Amino acid sequence: MRLQIILIVASLATFIYVILRIKKHQLNIDDSIVWIIWSILLLILSVFPGLPTYLSKLLGFESTSNFILTGFIFVIYIMVFLQNIKISELKEKNKKLIQRLSIDKKKEEENNK
Repeated sequence: MRLQIILIVASLATFIYVILRIKKHQLNIDDSIVWIIWSILLLILSVFPGLPTYLSKLLGFESTSNFILTGFIFVIYIMVFLQNIKISELKEKNKKLIQRLSIDKKKEEENNK
């Protein structure tokens, strides 16, 4: 019961923290969707403690802890993948910006001669 209460508090705290960061414009909504879904999922698993056991047996895991650990790893894997996509997009934008600035600087130098 104590663990259940701790998980409920942690999921609600995560949800509230993400919402506050969105309101203060410190976190994009696109980036926060994963965290909001994660906190809701954690809340559901906290309120219904038998659900992870049922799902682990349904999916063929030997123990509930293996199922939960696999789930956490899977979610982290998705989050890392999404962050890598964002980083790749930012690198491409950065490269284009540097190229554009270099072209503008070269034109400015030619105009000043």
